[in-house]
Amino acid sequence: MKFFKKNYIQLFIILFLSGCATLPGINEDIEEKLPNENLANGEYSINDVKINILKINTLSQNKLNDYSKDKFNDLENNIKNYAEVYDYKYEYILGPSDVININLTETDDLDGVYELNEIGMIDLPFVGKVQLDGLTKDDAHNLLTEIIKNFYINPDLQINIEEYNSSKAYIVGAVRNQITISLDQEPITLIEAAIQANFNPTAEDKIFGTSGLLRRDGEVYKINLNNAFKNKDTKENFSLKKDDVVFIDQNANSIHVFGEVTEPGTYFPDMNYSLTELLSSVGINQLTANAEKVYVIREKYDSFLEIDVFQLDIKNPINLVAGKKFKIKKGDIVFIPPTEIVKWNRTISLLLPQTNLFNSYNPIVRNNLKPAFR
Repeated sequence: MKFFKKNYIQLFIILFLSGCATLPGINEDIEEKLPNENLANGEYSINDVKINILKINTLSQNKLNDYSKDKFNDLENNIKNYAEVYDYKYEYILGPSDVININLTETDDLDGVYELNEIGMIDLPFVGKVQLDGLTKDDAHNLLTEIIKNFYINPDLQINIEEYNSSKAYIVGAVRNQITISLDQEPITLIEAAIQANFNPTAEDKIFGTSGLLRRDGEVYKINLNNAFKNKDTKENFSLKKDDVVFIDQNANSIHVFGEVTEPGTYFPDMNYSLTELLSSVGINQLTANAEKVYVIREKYDSFLEIDVFQLDIKNPINLVAGKKFKIKKGDIVFIPPTEIVKWNRTISLLLPQTNLFNSYNPIVRNNLKPAFR
């Protein structure tokens, strides 16, 4: 169902934009319409899309506030209560290739440096092989103490980790540097790891993501780097654990700007643009743009096959005040159509090289005769 919804909404938008751009001379004013009630067999078309036309300059302050509030992003960016992640207290976890130093007071029978083998075991004199893989330093100390009690009375054992070789965490996905981080005795937080991956929340290049997933101990959690960097909740800046994989998704919070602007392209609502500010940034072509019909096309996420089309007439400068109160949101498409005369001129420019228009004058021109015009 979501697949059909997404693709047909995109199809409508593409056809709408192409219709405005490639059919000059035709009145492309959008008309409000209801969806087709016959949606049998799961086959949808443009005719099934409900279109709501809303003129921004006529909206009340409450409506402007409501349409500017990004309910979808608010839901995605909420701080989640992941106690098993946020309440985790970092400790180094032993594994293969780690090197530990063991010292037994009153005797040097076991004293020495031991490297955990490929399955995380050490081989102690007189004691034998002991599995330490997956244990913290304190857990390993307690386990070894219990084992050597069978050989020594009241043993006083000290353990130190000499080399940290096994514990890794990984930062992958839409970051500038996908890296493997070696963990040691000091915890490393999500922010510190993101900085190592060259994440910069203020960078102009917004293609790199801010939200993603944490895979830990077979479970997957949604995370948001912006929350961590903005310090919305200190728990968001959690400590990484052995074998953590942080996957940052590519930034999907894009706004697409088309039409009679000097800088069309992709923009991002992380910049908190109002419509007026966005129009100022993209630069409207004053010679070709139809300033009476600035459109913002927005899919309704809480309704199936329905879009809102917001219209602002910026030919009247007073309406820019309403545009400043209207916030652009994730997934919005902003379109500024051309004027009627520009569309006609473009039609002529397309026709001249493709048709026989005006060819009837060629014999006169070839005979050096000038047609009389009055």
